[in-house]
Amino acid sequence: MPRADRTGRPSGTSDLSDVADLLWRTDAEHDEEPRPRLSAGRIVAAAVAVADAEGLDALSMQRVASELGCTAMALYRHIPGKEQLIAAMTDAATGRPPTPPSPAAQWRVEIESWVEALWGLYLSHRWMLRAPTLSAPVGPNELAWFEALLNPLLRAGLDRGRLIPVATFLSSAVRDLARVATELDPAGAAAYGEVLAQRLDPQRFPTLCSLAGGEGLDEEEDGDVAPIVRHGVRYLLDGIEAEVASQSARRKEERHG
Repeated sequence: MPRADRTGRPSGTSDLSDVADLLWRTDAEHDEEPRPRLSAGRIVAAAVAVADAEGLDALSMQRVASELGCTAMALYRHIPGKEQLIAAMTDAATGRPPTPPSPAAQWRVEIESWVEALWGLYLSHRWMLRAPTLSAPVGPNELAWFEALLNPLLRAGLDRGRLIPVATFLSSAVRDLARVATELDPAGAAAYGEVLAQRLDPQRFPTLCSLAGGEGLDEEEDGDVAPIVRHGVRYLLDGIEAEVASQSARRKEERHG
């Protein structure tokens, strides 16, 4: 049975609520004037700059404090610790979701545009791909991105019970493939098919052998992962279209049966 904190909430709920409070407070500070010399928003902005330039390994409360010209203890008055700082950094760097291509854009076009924007976001802030996932989205920016994906999926006719699972799968797939893209050695990727062709036993790996050295394992000559993302999204959206059409046809049959 989950333990409860002093508020009566299950253990862990308080921590998540505290993180959410920090993310929303940091977001609100963008609109405050005049801005204080030291605030959660300024701390997060300095931390993002460090991570963008040098990666997540270079990040520490002391390093951020030195960038701001204060002590590390001064940061703790605004942000409880490094874990919460990274959560706030992730939401801040995520920013606002992309504007739909046009008010009348088809749901597929809107989703494809969303995926391209998320892909570009990860390549611009590569440290985000190594940031731990504490929970489902709770920050204002991450929630806005999730909303921007749920909306066209709903317009596509997808059953409401499947909206969050499909959106979670899609966003997670983009994140994981972006991580692969940033870690992949282009030289090794380009030689992948040739390496396998020299080593695969056709009795043990018949399908791989039939693909080795051909288009199936070459993806792109420079090892680019982006085409895999585009193809995967296209197949997923094709499947959604087919399922929605099948459900619509079944309902018509039931009404006229």
